[in-house]
Amino acid sequence: MRRGTGLLLSVLTAGLVAGGCVERSLTIRTQPPGAMVYLNDRLMGSSPVRFDFVWYGWHRIILRKDGFERVEDHRLLRAPVYLWIPIDFVMELLPLPIRDRRAWDYTLTPVAAPPAPVAPALTPMTTPAVPPAAAPAAPAPATPTTTEETHDAR
Repeated sequence: MRRGTGLLLSVLTAGLVAGGCVERSLTIRTQPPGAMVYLNDRLMGSSPVRFDFVWYGWHRIILRKDGFERVEDHRLLRAPVYLWIPIDFVMELLPLPIRDRRAWDYTLTPVAAPPAPVAPALTPMTTPAVPPAAAPAAPAPATPTTTEETHDAR
């Protein structure tokens, strides 16, 4: 009986040591593909891109592709119920792998083409609405003044 218990204990210990793990991956796809994907300001690659993530919670996504509008998004990546505390401890110790694979899809919008430049219409010159500044007037001719006094004889 002791030998059976020891063997069972050894098998359980080996199972726990070589226990499973939680594999978390996120795939971000865009339509059209080929956009640069940034997750929390870190370049993850060109879409479609798949990568492992470590934590659940809010994430910031930025998508960039030439000819398309830039996309900025904040998304919540919720933990599945079986990975809530304290259940996660047991799940991490189970001797089987647990996979949590998520995918987010985005559709990119093409950038509107800027309007074509229009040549100015040729119109005859018109008088400006504001008259030009008047040129300073020429000084009036000075009248000669004499210092001599005139006396009238009456």
